[in-house]
Amino acid sequence: MKKKTMLYKMTCKKTILSAAIAGVFASPLMADDTFTLGKITVGGEQTQKIEANVVNADEMRAQGLTDVGQAVSRVPGVVIREGGRRAETQVAIRGFDSRQITLNLDGIPVYLPYDGNVDLSRYLTGDLSRIEVQKSLGSLLLGPNNMGGSINLVSRKPTESLEGRASLGMEAGKNGVFSRFGNVQVGSRLNELFYISAGFSKIDKDNFPLSDSFSPATNQFTNTVIQPKGDRVRSASDSQNMNLKLGFTPNETDEYALSYHQVRGRKDAPLYAGGELTGTSARPAYWDWPQWDKDSVYFLSHTQLGEKTYVKTRAYYDQFNNKLNSYNDISYKAITAGYAFRSQYDDESLGGSIELGHRIAQHQLRAAFHAKYDEHKERDLNKDVGTVDERWKTYQNHIHSFGLEDRIQLTQNTQLTLGYRRDQYKVTKTDDLDPTTQPSSDQGADNVQVKAEHQFGTHTLFGGVSKKTRYPSIKEIYSYRLGQAIPNANLGAESALHYEIGALGDFGKLDYQLNLFYSDISDAIESITLTSGADAGKFQNKNVGTATHYGAEVMLSYPTSDNTRLDVNYAYVKRDLADKTLVPTQSPEHQGMVTMNWFATDKLDLAAELQFASQRDTTTDGKRTTAGYELAHLRAAYQFNKTLSANAVLKNALDKDYQIYDGDPMPGRTLWVSVSANF
Repeated sequence: MKKKTMLYKMTCKKTILSAAIAGVFASPLMADDTFTLGKITVGGEQTQKIEANVVNADEMRAQGLTDVGQAVSRVPGVVIREGGRRAETQVAIRGFDSRQITLNLDGIPVYLPYDGNVDLSRYLTGDLSRIEVQKSLGSLLLGPNNMGGSINLVSRKPTESLEGRASLGMEAGKNGVFSRFGNVQVGSRLNELFYISAGFSKIDKDNFPLSDSFSPATNQFTNTVIQPKGDRVRSASDSQNMNLKLGFTPNETDEYALSYHQVRGRKDAPLYAGGELTGTSARPAYWDWPQWDKDSVYFLSHTQLGEKTYVKTRAYYDQFNNKLNSYNDISYKAITAGYAFRSQYDDESLGGSIELGHRIAQHQLRAAFHAKYDEHKERDLNKDVGTVDERWKTYQNHIHSFGLEDRIQLTQNTQLTLGYRRDQYKVTKTDDLDPTTQPSSDQGADNVQVKAEHQFGTHTLFGGVSKKTRYPSIKEIYSYRLGQAIPNANLGAESALHYEIGALGDFGKLDYQLNLFYSDISDAIESITLTSGADAGKFQNKNVGTATHYGAEVMLSYPTSDNTRLDVNYAYVKRDLADKTLVPTQSPEHQGMVTMNWFATDKLDLAAELQFASQRDTTTDGKRTTAGYELAHLRAAYQFNKTLSANAVLKNALDKDYQIYDGDPMPGRTLWVSVSANF
């Protein structure tokens, strides 16, 4: 029994260390089902002892992470931005927000054409094998617009003639069950040539429970208590994901796969629950989203041309349909007021990439071409009384990118990577019914990178410099923001110059990784209030901002006994804006986790975790600050047999009352449980 327990503990330790996230209960019973074609990990990262920026499926299951936003926020340097007026889950990487990073599914971009964002809570984790996070030194060949990094969701593929996994679960608070979820994934390696897989995940959430320590406040605009004690009003949502994959492997090196991924969702938007504030920031927004739908169809391939040459391709079509309703008042019935509306989006993206790699002597040469064509259509629908202009407003743009990379093996232990990429961006249509905003944006940008890696003994040193750019979104260029903004068709790209050094390895039993980084941002897009002319008082986006982001990330893992292990990860991220009258928003300087794992038996694993974050500001004037918090979580995992397992997580065990956005309280104590079957 003890020998088996030790083997299980060592297996878990290696898996958690490679992900740099505490509290993994990895199952040794399942073969690696990672869809390799969907990975974007490239270059020196493949030779590292640990994968410090990966969350795997076992971690997601064990920790009760049912959506991508919850899961990716476990990576050091990634900050979750959950809630707010739009009731979205977004993340920032080392201070770069969701507009400045890209979201990919098996390597294809799925961020929204209109504003570059995406609600990560709509993407569920049941069909994923892993989540990869690329930061400042991620390869330039991953494509354009990832100035601050990228997130890649990697799906599964079958490894057996018939296999499947299914899970059912729920989450409950003091008033009973408020969330129910299920996931079924099946697949078959039909023969040596073909495989097929399909899956369905669904989660239904009612209003979640607040902490008993939450104190209701009277809203200054309604003179009422909008949010009483108990459950968070209008925090319900539904999401479901479906996937289908067909694969062809004609030999040991080549693979071709056609995939479809579907998202269907709806959500309410909780109202501001704070008290009196100056200005209109506390004005209730009576919103809901009756539709949040996304469909992605994509083809991936890898073809080996001899021993030293390969070709990879990606081709995709992505569609997004969305409806947003704004109501008169808290009854959520009438849409007649001047500020009330019915809005509809219809977005499409079409694109692809081709990558050619060739090894010659000590050089691994790669070249990649990317093309992406976006169309955003929006319109207002009729109100309950009266009519509006229901014509579609259409915006189109495209971006082309060509990059080169040379990874040089200088010595047996030293590698140098040189990269260059040229991006070309153009707006081709702005049918917004305003002749003053005709297309005029046609611009290019250069991206360069140098990075090195050296191994000695059990340690690896790495570092580099990278210049990356990000083009403005359609919203940033052309949105009138409900009459409060003026478009700027000449808005250009913003850029960041990244510097990073780090080390990883072990000192005996202590495994570690350390990253130090500094980013200098120029031509940053900022909203400037106009002070003269007919548009005085309105704002316009301009390339006038400068800023610096710098900090450190630390990960430690140490076996404190034969069956216990202590895991620590910590990130310090400091953002300095050139305009000292403004403060950075949603940027806690300190964030981390400390986890004690106890591998009690070969079947039972237990863990206690402390998660912490320092204070953050919600608005740039610094008047809406949320306090830092410390959350305690308890976890248990039990493997009944090779087929059946169970997981339980007591989240926010001390029932802490905390907020991420001011006026938006987060869940209190809840119990998440699930039962899973693998066959």
